[in-house]
Amino acid sequence: MNNSQLPAVTLSAPVALDAMGGDFGVEVCVEGAVLAAKEMSIASILVGDESKIRAALKNFKAENNPLLTVFHASEEIQMEESPSVAIRRKADSSIRRAFELAKQGKASGVVSAGNTGAVMAGGLLVLGTLPGIARPAIASLIPKVGDGTPTVLLDAGANIDCHAYQLVQFALMGSHYAESALGCTRPRVGLLSNGSEASKGTDITRSAYVSLSEIKAINFIGYVEGNDISQNVADVVVCDGFEGNIVLKSIEGAVELVFDTIQRYVQKTGRGKLGFWIAKPILKKVFHERLDPSAYGGAPLLGLNGNAIVCHGGSNSRSIMNGIRIAHKFAQEGLLSRIASALTDVELQVPGAYEDGMWGRMGQRFTKQKKDKKKQAEASSSK
Repeated sequence: MNNSQLPAVTLSAPVALDAMGGDFGVEVCVEGAVLAAKEMSIASILVGDESKIRAALKNFKAENNPLLTVFHASEEIQMEESPSVAIRRKADSSIRRAFELAKQGKASGVVSAGNTGAVMAGGLLVLGTLPGIARPAIASLIPKVGDGTPTVLLDAGANIDCHAYQLVQFALMGSHYAESALGCTRPRVGLLSNGSEASKGTDITRSAYVSLSEIKAINFIGYVEGNDISQNVADVVVCDGFEGNIVLKSIEGAVELVFDTIQRYVQKTGRGKLGFWIAKPILKKVFHERLDPSAYGGAPLLGLNGNAIVCHGGSNSRSIMNGIRIAHKFAQEGLLSRIASALTDVELQVPGAYEDGMWGRMGQRFTKQKKDKKKQAEASSSK
């Protein structure tokens, strides 16, 4: 199908997949889309190098699947590239084109396992943010002890450093996300710190602590520590992207360590080997359903004026499939509009000027563009 022949948006509009993203290339991304089509009947637009995508579709015997279409994008943003520079210079990159499809209403959401910074920059450039939101944040799900709903951790890597007011915005978005997507009633929101006392933390977290304590719309429970994240202490844990990404990667590493240690120790005796052989199916089920990141698929980039799911760079095909499933589910349930509606009920305290740095300069440009468009619209209506 040619790019110009893509269908107009409907309630079941396809998900735009950045087929060039991730550590394992086109094959894994395409296989994920094929699985989503076959197992869940979810349509996808595969965005990227058409020849590579079609070759992969042929390998999976899915070249004629009506749920899978191809949108050619001649450029790819590599992991090592500067996100803000690459997203502007590479206008025909798979990430940017995927967001443009969402902007045009031809896709219900965007899924990418590519350069996280580029995904964020592309989303900001093409879609912008929800009213009053300064920066989007990645909301990852962390399993809890017991069978309860997982903990929402944000930001999990989109913003390396944040101001206090941004942490407050993350808390608002995370709270509404936990309520809308996970069914939590008045979610408990905690601020990640090095202790539970109000005097702990940094100047930024202490400032955020004071602000969060004054917002009635948030069920703020104070500081939480790293070991509280997987306990039934909070439903939402807020931090900057630097801390959040370290937490996420540490948990992934700890899970691998525990399973490796169990396997090594049980192999030392015949009784241990027999016990492990009996327990292996259960352990695999626990790992894949509760602890494996691919079970959750991806994390929403909350705060964008659109539906975007960020997958782990090392995602396998089932993780990509689940990322597509999440994007489709959020679009069908109208999650974005529900969060946006909830945010309008709260007065967001946002400074008049953006902070310095790459995202600050980008924010200034986007703010100017919005103001210019508003002036043009007002001028047109007055004629």
